[in-house]
Amino acid sequence: MTLEEAKEFYFQYNGYSFHMDREEPAKYSRFRMLHIGEDTLREWDEELLEGLFERFRSDPARAWVYHGDILKIIGRGRCDTDRYLNRLLDAMEQMKHPDLSTVTLIVETMAGRTESMKDGGVYIICGHPGLAEWMNRITERLIAVCTAEHGTEERFDEAVRRYRRAYEKWKA
Repeated sequence: MTLEEAKEFYFQYNGYSFHMDREEPAKYSRFRMLHIGEDTLREWDEELLEGLFERFRSDPARAWVYHGDILKIIGRGRCDTDRYLNRLLDAMEQMKHPDLSTVTLIVETMAGRTESMKDGGVYIICGHPGLAEWMNRITERLIAVCTAEHGTEERFDEAVRRYRRAYEKWKA
């Protein structure tokens, strides 16, 4: 496997080693044998993030997918975390008239999907000074706008409860 092939493979799975190993274990084994350095992986993660931010802005119907991928990549810690968290919050702040489904999924991702909530955006963002309150203002605004424009449903209400519980747990 060449470095270019390794990059294509990495990008195919957004750098998720779990998925690379599960879907193509032999190829993932060859990928690992290259012993790709952290600097290269950081560059690749930042390139992935640039593409995801572009899609976040240009494809609002799937913003929730890109939002989740952005958080996972930032959570790996290879990129300039503060820079990309600020960009994510800015992108969330720029969202105009999101639909109920999109906001529900984004709020679920912010809260985290596991019992510990350590896989959520709140956990990642609250670990960075000065971002917790901004994140909460943006998320609460999305919740309020969505509620006013679309009403609510059970899944949305549960996502909001989980988000607020996560925020209270992790804010500094």
